Amino acid sequence: MRKLLFYGVLILLILFIPFGYWVYLYLTTPVMVYDVVIYGGGFAGCASAYNAAWLAPEKKVLLIVPESTSHLGGLGTIGGQNFADIRYWQNQLVTEGSFLRWFRENGQFYNTQKMAETIKKELAQFPNLTILYQQDIKKVQTKKLDQGRCAIKAVLLTPIFRGEQGELSWGKGRLQVEGKVFIDASDEGRLARLAGNTLLVGREDWPAEYLPPDEQKEAGAVRQQAATLMFRVTEVKTPSIPEQKGDLQFVTDYFGSWAIIGGKETWQNNPVVRQFNEHYGPQGFAIKPLNAAQDGAGSDEWWLNMLLVFDVDGRAREMDRGTRFFPQKELEGQKTVERAWREAREIVQKPEFLEALRQFKVVEDGQMYGFGEAKLVLDQNNQPVVGELMYLRETVHSKPFALTTEEVQHAGSGPQEGKDLDNYEERIGLGYYMMDINAYLYEDLWQKNSFVWPVTEYLRPDWFKAGGQPKNPVYLPYSMLITKECVNLLLPGYATGCSSFAWAEIRVLPNLAVLGDAAGVAAARAVLYGERPVDFDTEQIRWVQEKLREMGARLEK
Repeated sequence: MRKLLFYGVLILLILFIPFGYWVYLYLTTPVMVYDVVIYGGGFAGCASAYNAAWLAPEKKVLLIVPESTSHLGGLGTIGGQNFADIRYWQNQLVTEGSFLRWFRENGQFYNTQKMAETIKKELAQFPNLTILYQQDIKKVQTKKLDQGRCAIKAVLLTPIFRGEQGELSWGKGRLQVEGKVFIDASDEGRLARLAGNTLLVGREDWPAEYLPPDEQKEAGAVRQQAATLMFRVTEVKTPSIPEQKGDLQFVTDYFGSWAIIGGKETWQNNPVVRQFNEHYGPQGFAIKPLNAAQDGAGSDEWWLNMLLVFDVDGRAREMDRGTRFFPQKELEGQKTVERAWREAREIVQKPEFLEALRQFKVVEDGQMYGFGEAKLVLDQNNQPVVGELMYLRETVHSKPFALTTEEVQHAGSGPQEGKDLDNYEERIGLGYYMMDINAYLYEDLWQKNSFVWPVTEYLRPDWFKAGGQPKNPVYLPYSMLITKECVNLLLPGYATGCSSFAWAEIRVLPNLAVLGDAAGVAAARAVLYGERPVDFDTEQIRWVQEKLREMGARLEK
């Protein structure tokens, strides 16, 4: 009898203590209610927040910044990517709207702190906009609808912080945020993933003949473009005027801030650089021809984009390991974002890395230009100053693709021609850059018995045969922003609806700001009129287009 009583009490404890625990959590978790909830503090998220708050002043807007620091701008600020990737078309910048405002105030090669302050000052003018820093999504609550669709009801947030070794961890505390319209402007598509949307990973949609054998075996186990860890140096030498020096191109923006582009011949032929890549490439790290930008005019410090990190899964976080949110399909050797960040920082500290960097120099008439005397900028812990974020170039893509490879590559010069002609009626902006792939494997850099850069034509010879780089901007359709699975979700971030190869052009920050502008306007329309973004038709899209024009966006070629 005593044994029965003991086991009976034990069963009751097992059954009811967890239940009581969850009831306790529910009753003690603060709840905040907003009309528009935006996830992602980068250029896309900040553009969304600006437009939503501006157009719907009586509605409450929340911007969630899932970074470990209290700064806005994401990759474009704390990530160190201060070299704005723009491509002029007919001597004009076509990515206007929010990006043009920021570009005019900061230039193409800008001070990252000043850019963050510019964006913060802009958003501070809206009393209906709240910004939550250092919070990330732990759980997404959805409501099931008909036809297999859902609506997001709420997100559960928990603080995050970065430890001394670079690891990200969950903090204490919980906050539930309810909303009517949600925007995923993140680099990893976390909100879309946790809400249960079906997403393709990396280059999963590529023709099988262009994939290595290990990526052909199982759906979802494919690579994403190589990532980069930005780092900061000083003692960079520039000429007195912008000009080409050897294989390095020295340029300035209209504020007088310098940038250096190139180094391809050094990268291909210099024995020190080759030795570095031949040793560390098989380990997943390689130097590429560089982009470097001064941290604003007059600064002694520069941000460098040159260290490729292969086999990084941008979805994978150590914080999620052991949960259903951690990717279930992984290739051998793939790294989480935190592991990639830590290991890349260790590579930057190696003497042979600095020695290889210093080979990117030119000597003329006894004068040295470039990085021959470069030194790493160190923090108070004697660690190199690196971007707080990994520069992820690709993560996931929504399907069906509203923007295809063919539309991007063969966009027309106006509304009467081109493969993007069908996008014209629902256009919400223009996208323009090169279709630029930064390799998936170290082996991609080695073609025809030599190092090659860029690699796009080698990885996709069908693209090269079809005409190569696009000649015109592409009309970005509203349908890129929506997913049929989740009726109140907009996607101006990495999870937007375009093919992996089209993403090679769309992925740069100016284009993402264009998508963010449109998502913010669409969200405002939805909450002002009690509509669902997924249901927008001609009337709603024309309203979105009109408001985008009012705030300075460019919709015409």
